Amino acid sequence: MNSIKQFLQRLKRSGKKRSTCVKTLSMGKERVFTAYDLNQDTFIIERGVERALELRPSVLIVNKSDLKPRAKGKIFTLSTGNHSVAAFPLLDGRFWHLSNVPAQRRGDVLMSKILCANVVKRTIEFSQREITTRDLVIYDEWLRSVAALQLYEVVMAERNDATLEYFRHLGQEWRVKPLAWTENEMRVALRASKKKIGSKLSYYHSAKGVHFLTFPEFKRFSEYAGSEPDIFIQGIKELASVFEGNRFSFTRMPKYRGHHEIEFFGIKRGQALETIIPEIEALLEDITLERIGQLGLVEKTAAILAHYEALLTNSEFIDEGAKAFVETLYMHITGEVYSVIGDGSTIAFDDRRTALPGATFVEGRPIYHLGTDDRSELLLSNLRAMTSKDEVIEYANVYELRGVTGDVPLGKGSTREIVYKTNRCPIEHSFIEKRLSKSLKDYGSYMLTRVESFKALGIALSDYRLLRRHSLKGKKRIDYFIRRRCEGEPIGSIPANYFSDVDDSSREESSVVLALAALMGDAAAQNMAMKKYDPESHSPRFGIGKEIYEFEYDIISRKIIPKKVSTCSIRGSLAWPNLEYTDENLTHIANFYLLHYAHALKEYQKKHRVPMRDVAAKFMDGFEYRTHAMAWELAVMRDKFESFKPSLPKNYGFEEKWRFAMWSLERQERRLALLRKMFFKKVEIIENEDIRSDS
Repeated sequence: MNSIKQFLQRLKRSGKKRSTCVKTLSMGKERVFTAYDLNQDTFIIERGVERALELRPSVLIVNKSDLKPRAKGKIFTLSTGNHSVAAFPLLDGRFWHLSNVPAQRRGDVLMSKILCANVVKRTIEFSQREITTRDLVIYDEWLRSVAALQLYEVVMAERNDATLEYFRHLGQEWRVKPLAWTENEMRVALRASKKKIGSKLSYYHSAKGVHFLTFPEFKRFSEYAGSEPDIFIQGIKELASVFEGNRFSFTRMPKYRGHHEIEFFGIKRGQALETIIPEIEALLEDITLERIGQLGLVEKTAAILAHYEALLTNSEFIDEGAKAFVETLYMHITGEVYSVIGDGSTIAFDDRRTALPGATFVEGRPIYHLGTDDRSELLLSNLRAMTSKDEVIEYANVYELRGVTGDVPLGKGSTREIVYKTNRCPIEHSFIEKRLSKSLKDYGSYMLTRVESFKALGIALSDYRLLRRHSLKGKKRIDYFIRRRCEGEPIGSIPANYFSDVDDSSREESSVVLALAALMGDAAAQNMAMKKYDPESHSPRFGIGKEIYEFEYDIISRKIIPKKVSTCSIRGSLAWPNLEYTDENLTHIANFYLLHYAHALKEYQKKHRVPMRDVAAKFMDGFEYRTHAMAWELAVMRDKFESFKPSLPKNYGFEEKWRFAMWSLERQERRLALLRKMFFKKVEIIENEDIRSDS
């Protein structure tokens, strides 16, 4: 049974029911509230709310002392509709005189002292708003204790920085509602946020407590004006009436940062107050004074709808299926719209991961959370085994890195990350854990052999460690590996301000653009030396986020500059299909790789103001530098490289592929002048194609 229903049943059995009920009139509906006392705490429950738990009923939690000095205990309310249904009678004293807050202070108390929440399916979601993290944590621990709720049954709906940090230190970041970053995930989140207040109107309920009414929903609802006018009038009253106990209608009631309890989505802030809302209020007045018939009702509603459509800032907001509609509305319901400046933002790497249940560490020992799977337990166990003597894990959070499509259920993805801190390290460290791309016998050993071989050549790969576990279903073995996470960001996630002038952010630092181009060339030389090749996409797996660029602050130039590049994936290495020692094969290799590099470099250059010829020159400088460095390592330790014969199954063909890679690297260095000429020809072709497509 639903834990919240169980709690309500226990409350009725164990709580001391107050002898009187309180009746209120809200949104034209009479409501009856009953109160139960448990020790010093009071629980106020609307009659019949347990039968409406699927409608996202509203919850309020507050310290009694915030409503009445020296009072002890806490107050919990559960009601249908929006939070004002219980908030106003609570604040003005109608609920058993539990509050004596002066009228002029009630708005501040509601915003900064009363925690708002909603029942969402089988969980209670907290909306922090202006509540301090300290109070939020106290309310969380209290509610879970009195209601016997599990960790996963109380969720933080907002990603407040201080609150995130608190739960991270408990290894419980998974309790903070994750942000969606694929369109499909956003659509799911929007569907889950839908809520009615009292009429047939549906709203998208935000983490900040704002009910967003969209144009498509208002258009659907407007059809009631012709078919069922009584239902339509009820909705108009919900938008424009001042209900008992309120000072404003819901469309004028201040809520959060210039928004109101009900907000018209998709138009500039403030325009609804100047135009649409007065028109709806005038319509309600005509209805109330019986100055309008049904035909006039339909005509005026159509005029309001047309006005709303004309004010939309984006024509796609008329279509719920449009990408712009989904992404913009999602930013509003999560509250992210308040933290993002400008028309868009670059998705950070960390936005693409979702926290999973793990463990809270107490004196270095893990207390596993309910819902932690065996894979996360193994990962945390390996982490403990990797710590040094007298080193104690303070906290650790397990994440799943989400795929591009987002179609894999949470917890079933191939890649996880564990971020942890010990008592011996001042900052966090992290490891990536990933399932091997193939389940063939000894494939993990083949992977490790390639990693160590290329690292010996000076290629910037992470440290890898092979794990082994068995599937819970059947006897099929599933192998995983751990690698250190490369510091920095993939090319598509580098913050735009890294390229800006320190003194004038509108100016671009061309030296930074060129320095990063050189690191791209460095990465390309490593890519070619490893002979990375994906037979499915016929690509060298370059420029797809596997090269990680690290920046540092340069004290001489007083700006952020590119520092180094690392390769975070071994996949596809030694996969070039032709191992013939011929000039024709070398030419084929050069044409294939250089063309892909030129395309990747052009995509980078398009985002900046530096001419392509300058970017390409720096790219090849970096390419030549890394090629010389790898060829030097090969020359110094040639005997060791040539005598290296690991015990691997013959079907992997490592020795043959490795010998070809060494031979090809030598030729890569000898042919650098030719490769530079070939690369500039590729760049010229791509530049001409780009000019033709623009014209």
